[in-house]
Formats: sequence, C-alpha cells, structure tokens
Amino acid sequence: MGRIKRKTILFVIIIFTLSFGMVKATDFALHKSSETEFCISCHSMTIPYNDYIKSPHYANQHGVSAQCKDCHINEKSNIEYLTAKLGGIKDIWFETTGKIDSKEKYEEHRMEMAQTVWKQMEANNSATCRSCHDYDKMNFDKMSAKAKQQMQIAASKNQSCIDCHKGIAHSLPKVKSDTFDINELKSGSTAYTTTISPLYNNQDFASIKAKILPYTQFTILDKVNGAIKIKLNGWQEAHKSLLYAMEGKRITDAVIRGLNDIQETGKTYYNHTTKKSWKELSIIAWIKSTPVTTNINQQWEKNKFEYESKCAQCHQKVQEHHFSSNDWPAQFKGMARQAKLTKNETQGILKYLQYHSSDITNNVEN
Repeated sequence: MGRIKRKTILFVIIIFTLSFGMVKATDFALHKSSETEFCISCHSMTIPYNDYIKSPHYANQHGVSAQCKDCHINEKSNIEYLTAKLGGIKDIWFETTGKIDSKEKYEEHRMEMAQTVWKQMEANNSATCRSCHDYDKMNFDKMSAKAKQQMQIAASKNQSCIDCHKGIAHSLPKVKSDTFDINELKSGSTAYTTTISPLYNNQDFASIKAKILPYTQFTILDKVNGAIKIKLNGWQEAHKSLLYAMEGKRITDAVIRGLNDIQETGKTYYNHTTKKSWKELSIIAWIKSTPVTTNINQQWEKNKFEYESKCAQCHQKVQEHHFSSNDWPAQFKGMARQAKLTKNETQGILKYLQYHSSDITNNVEN
C-alpha cells in the first residue's frame, strides 16, 4: 500500500512539474513573442519598423519609446491578448508563403492590414493607446489652443484615438487608383482627369492661363502627334472665367481664361438667390499627356480615405453632407491649409466633398 501511495505522489509531482513547466514555457514564449526584436525578425516586418523609428512613438523629447506590443496587444483583456497572438500567426504565414515578402507586395497589402488594426482599435476604443494616453490625466492647458479645443471635444465624447490619428506610427497606405495615360484612350472615348493640367488653344501648346481640374469629365475628339483634342461641357456663372460641372453648383471643372473655342449651347439658368445668370458652354481645347481614369467611383474612395486620414488629424471629421456643394469651398480652404495638402489633393478632395454634399444625392458614375 505504501509503494502505491508513493507512486501516486511521484506521479502527481511529475504531472505538476510538467504542467508547471509547460505553463512557464508558454508564458515565456508569449512574452518573448511580444518583444519588438521578435516582431522584426520577419523580413516583411522591417518595413513598418522603418516607419516606426521615424515617428514620435520611437524617439521624442521625453525619451520614451512605445514598443510593438504597446500598440498592438491589449494585455488588459485576455481574449484580445490571445486574439492578437493568433493574429501574429497570420503574419508569419504571409511571410512564409511570400504574400508580403517584398516591399512591393507589402505595399499592395498595406491597406488590408491597416484596416484590420484600425477595426480592432475602433472595437476596443483604442485601449492600447489609452494605456499611455488617458483623457483624465491630460493637461489640456499645456496644449496649443487648437489641440486643446479638439482634445476636449474628443474627451467629452470619449472618442477613440484611432478616429483622428491614423498613420501616426506607420505610413498611411495608398488607395489603389486605376489611372493611366490619356494617350491610351481612343478618339470618342470619355474619361476623367486626375490632376491639374494646362489647356491650350492648339497643338502648338502656346501657354495660356486655362487649366482643367481633377475629376473633370471630357471626351477625346482627335489625337495629333501626342497632342490631344478634347471637349468639355459645363456651366458659366455670369462672366466668370470658370467652368462649373452643374448649373447653380460651384463645382469647378476648369479655368477657361484664354481659350478661344467656347460655344454657348443655348441652355440658361437664373439663380434668384444670387440674382446671376448661368449659361451652358461647350469648349474645345488641347491637352498634353496627363493621367486619367474611367473609374470615378474608385477615385471617390481614394479621396474619401485621404479626407478622413489627413483632415481628421486636426479636428473631428465633418460629414460630407454637412455642407452644400456651394458652401464646401469656403469651409475646406482652411482645412487644406492646415493639413498641408498639395494643390491636386486639395482640388480632388474638395470635388469629392462637393459631389457628396447635402444638395447632391446622385454621385458621378462611370
């Protein structure tokens, strides 16, 4: 009986030792796999790491660096902790199978991966961010006037950090844009410009002040030795040198100053509020090689992302339908300046906002 009892005790000790060892080994593996050094041991993860070391989360005036786990693993929730660990297996699989094993492939999938992280942060109200940045412990009086105003609004609503701070530690992904050179189009084709481009009176390209703005629809009439003859239709308010996309809507398609071939179609519109007459115009002009698209809805997605990611970093996002198409230009001017947008970005995002404003229900379609 004594021998059986001793065997039982020995068996229990062995099982306990093995179980304890497995628990400790698992705990060690989980913690070790949370270290930044482990994360960047995969070649593909050196790409976001190079973004991170250029950000304030790596080097700042306080000398405090956030590690990968500080932003990507919510250690206060066991479920989210294990979910993050299982998610890491996916990254290893992508690395092993070659899905993101080069910079080109990584950039191709950057949006997909970023959206996964953003959704997690939206779901837990940016719990990992709050482990360092707590509204209750913020000294708003030490912030700039604009930052104080916006942060107090965010605090009053307990707003998620990721709503305004996408791209703060890693480069923002680029939205795929289905653009190509205008020379690939055939005569008779209809498309949209994607950048600000000069317009000319003939294929000699003598400089004038006319230009076409992003997301303006046009039709190709002719192609002569790299010069493209195009047709634009739109509306002119009073005697302004601007071509608008719709009657009564100041959605600017082109600056037509200096163009010779401008014809009135006979259609007119009178705005009783502004007491100004509008007339429809048909314009013939020439253009050089420039990027264009036939998929305008994809461009709207691109502009939507740029608006949310760049403009929302200074203040809460203003919904597209908050203003009318004629009110948006004045409202957006200050936003574009604060966000340091390029001229193309400014014109593109503005046109996106106008086409999705309160007084326009039908978006431009292909």
